[in-house]
Amino acid sequence: MPDLTSLSKPEEAIVTHLDWEISVDFEKERLCSVATYSVRVLESNATTLNLDTAHLDIASVTCGDGNPLKFTLHPAAEDKSYLGRRLEIDLPRRDSNDKCRIAVSYSTTKFCSALQWLPPPQTAGKKHPYLFTQCQAIHARSLVPCQDCCGVKMTYTAKASVPSWATCVMSALLKKEEEDKASGGKTYTWDQPVPICSYLLALAVGDLTKRTISERCAVWSEPGIVESAAYEFSETEMFLSTAEAITGMDYAWGRYDLLCLPPSFPYGGMENPCLTFVTPTLLAGDKSLADVVAHEIAHSWTGNLVTNATWDHFWLNEGWTTWLQRKIMARMKNNPKFLDFDAIEGRKDMADTVEEFLVSAPENTSMVLNNGDGDPDDSYSTLAYEKGFTFLLYLERLVGTREFEKFFQAYVARFASKTLTSTDFKDFFLQHFAGNSKVGEIDWDAWFYSQGMPPVLPPLDQSMAKASTDLADAWCAFDRGTASSPPATNETSAWASGQITCFLDALQSLTAEKALKVSTLRAMNALYRLAESRNSEILFRYCQLAIASEDESIIHVAVRFITSQGRMKYIRPLYKSLYRSKMGKNIALSTFLKHKDIYHPIASKMIAIDLKDAMEGSTTSNLSMPTNHILMTGAAIAVAGIAVALVRKSRK
Repeated sequence: MPDLTSLSKPEEAIVTHLDWEISVDFEKERLCSVATYSVRVLESNATTLNLDTAHLDIASVTCGDGNPLKFTLHPAAEDKSYLGRRLEIDLPRRDSNDKCRIAVSYSTTKFCSALQWLPPPQTAGKKHPYLFTQCQAIHARSLVPCQDCCGVKMTYTAKASVPSWATCVMSALLKKEEEDKASGGKTYTWDQPVPICSYLLALAVGDLTKRTISERCAVWSEPGIVESAAYEFSETEMFLSTAEAITGMDYAWGRYDLLCLPPSFPYGGMENPCLTFVTPTLLAGDKSLADVVAHEIAHSWTGNLVTNATWDHFWLNEGWTTWLQRKIMARMKNNPKFLDFDAIEGRKDMADTVEEFLVSAPENTSMVLNNGDGDPDDSYSTLAYEKGFTFLLYLERLVGTREFEKFFQAYVARFASKTLTSTDFKDFFLQHFAGNSKVGEIDWDAWFYSQGMPPVLPPLDQSMAKASTDLADAWCAFDRGTASSPPATNETSAWASGQITCFLDALQSLTAEKALKVSTLRAMNALYRLAESRNSEILFRYCQLAIASEDESIIHVAVRFITSQGRMKYIRPLYKSLYRSKMGKNIALSTFLKHKDIYHPIASKMIAIDLKDAMEGSTTSNLSMPTNHILMTGAAIAVAGIAVALVRKSRK
């Protein structure tokens, strides 16, 4: 099926391999590169190779023998400029197997959204600059000309030249590191023999060191945090071995390394093959947030190996990965009920997201999307994860866990190194369970295409959550006056962090219509010290509760939190919550204007759009002082202008 988010026409001529030469220039903040493609022509009448690009300066195009080739860099569509510009190259003479080689010399620019260049002050060591990439969903086209779609998989090699002080890591296997006497720097040679989609290309260059976890696993980071990261992610090999047991398939990628990035990384993790990127917000000091690593490891099978054909079927990537992550964690904890316990939090996230999207973008609440040539970033949400997981849990409960886990292994084996659609999944499921009368109960269209919450919510075992929900009930009863005193002992001191987040989630649900009194919040914080938590999930939830209650004492905590890291899971909701509060409108706007450049380009774009949308959906009538009104209006105009500029920048 055609992927309308790509302009590359792979059905005519497809790239099967990339040889990539990269020179990293920190002074000019650019990559100077030569990308050489192995191309297979699929249509006999095809005359051109088409590649996606965005904000790249194309210097020249040659064929395998070095002779120049004619090329055209088409202008971006004004109303779909985020798709970038199509690079159309005349095909040279191909061999008897309809194959040819084409080389493109190019450099990146300051507008390339896949790249974030960090000056020394934004790194942990404060001494050297840092570069990292983030290509998902369609940002690889601003890193290298490519067929930037899920349906095209290619192998690649890379030769990266970096300064002498720097270390280079990539989503591939290291083959050689050597001094470059001509430049005084170093050169790293990499190989990725397993075909990957372009969104899995990854590069990071900085003052990096590593700690070995096992024969095939290591943790990379800046020297100042490498010991903390190695401790936090010390269970990586166990996650990996457990995933192999559940999938019934050996890990295909050779090495599984982790790179703990600087705080501006916009996601919890990114499942780049051989080198998962993770956020330092996972460094809680007690391994309590390491399940993100289990999630990224699960992607080694579901996503990287078995891939959704287009972004409309993203649930096949994230729904399966969430299911496998919870299976891994339940098995490692030797407690099947842990899957349900973890899913309780996910179900709340799903309900919250559905409630918000039904107002702003109801079409994005369907499990199978219909984005066409829309920007995948705009529809990205927790729904692919949790609605997809809920569907798979429903199927598992329908046919039985043992049989469903056998089906999962058959599914991975059947579609390994391939792409598929939701219809392909349905057909394979029905074929596998042919003769099972229960599958006739499945309303496939309702699951795939209906908006809002899933048509069926499988019951979740609540036993592990009972203490958390009981504590939330007790605090709510005190707040509402039905209990004379609050809980007096800190029972959470003996809890796992998941129980504390469950407590805070339950409290948010109980107070959705009427926020807690500030006095209640402060009594709770005095007992549990929530505002001082090193655990980002706990601090995030407490900030949400306190902002909803208009507790001004949380402002400095929330501002410090949203300006000390750039993970969109936290910063986008907190910016929106601050703006929607009476006490925080000006603060949300001024904080973003002051700190917008510390965030990744993707995060800056999305926060600006969030704030712009919030402004358009609200009034300023609650501001009694004319001065406040003038200040906020000026800030609002500035943010709206930034939102438009950032969207144009990323979509030009």
